[in-house]
Amino acid sequence: MIRRRLDSPASIGFIAGVLAVVFVTLRLLVAADGDISRFIVAGNGVTDATQVQPAIHVFDSFGYDGQFYWRLATNPAELDLSRYRGVQLDSSIRVSRIGYPTIAWALSLGHAAWVKWSLVLTNVVGFAALAFAAAQVARKRGHPAYVGLAIASSSGLVMSLSRNLCEVVTIAALLAGLALMSRLRYAWAGACWAFACVTHEQALLIAIPYAAYRIVQLLRERSWKLVAADLPWIAAGTAFGVWQIVCRSVIGGFPMTESGSATLDIPFRGLVQQARHWVEHGLERQQVLVIPQLALLIVLIVVAFRSAASLATDDRWLRWALIAATALAVSLSNAIWVGPAELRQFVVLSTIAWLVIVASRRQIPLLLFVATATVWIATAALRVAAI
Repeated sequence: MIRRRLDSPASIGFIAGVLAVVFVTLRLLVAADGDISRFIVAGNGVTDATQVQPAIHVFDSFGYDGQFYWRLATNPAELDLSRYRGVQLDSSIRVSRIGYPTIAWALSLGHAAWVKWSLVLTNVVGFAALAFAAAQVARKRGHPAYVGLAIASSSGLVMSLSRNLCEVVTIAALLAGLALMSRLRYAWAGACWAFACVTHEQALLIAIPYAAYRIVQLLRERSWKLVAADLPWIAAGTAFGVWQIVCRSVIGGFPMTESGSATLDIPFRGLVQQARHWVEHGLERQQVLVIPQLALLIVLIVVAFRSAASLATDDRWLRWALIAATALAVSLSNAIWVGPAELRQFVVLSTIAWLVIVASRRQIPLLLFVATATVWIATAALRVAAI
């Protein structure tokens, strides 16, 4: 009876929510010394401690991306790149990722002093929703609901929970869209994907391959009639394009066009350069887990490609997404690899790989679950102890 109750998406979502609360509480008490604003990891490189208002902890460093989400969450309408509440945006790409700070702003009821809490709350609730949606996807493909926890297991999501980042919300919206598509609720799925694409541009790694697959199907059928199944990619593309135009009207340029040259390079060159650096100089204390994290990711990708041949017709587009996400991953520049950050830049790739494995309906090796859980627990333990 207990096992049956636990084998439900609602139970898995609840378990994930409890895990997130426990993790955040331990991190608050240990790494953050009881100061929730330390999750923001604001640094005096772009945050002026004398001007920041309301007051948050400012480290003697450049800081991390959470400081930009905090700044946007205090007022999502303030998109200008100039300093606001003491924080200077370092890139126009920040304003294109408006989804997560907007939710945090709404949860704070517009009170800037509450944002340091609402950012964390948004991710805790988002992680529970993510696991709930992942469990629904797993059940629809003939697997137990607990497999949803594996889909939600990316080490990058731990980093997102740790430092007020947007990846949890992005993946939650993408998986919610997939779960709704499985139930033929395409309009709601489109809304979820649209939100995902204005939360992080990597959501396009799912939306674009799905769009390409649908268009190829229409060409093969010699039909130009769009149907309900096309709503998710249409909504995602429209939302992304419209928001890019809005950003351009404020900052004078499209955010996406200003980030590509700094993040992309010849395939594998960035990784090889950083691997050589790790061999010659060793890993920093907070980067020690990058080796097992990367090894697990590679195994996931290999297993996913081997499983892709057995995908059902409705899921074959996932193979296209896997190819696109893998191609992007191996083409990231050295600037991205310098700070592996629990591989948060590969959260979408890891999620797609798990989706392919689950959708193939093959039996998932127990060793893969064990390795996934081990890496997740080790990453969480590190993030409890280190800011």
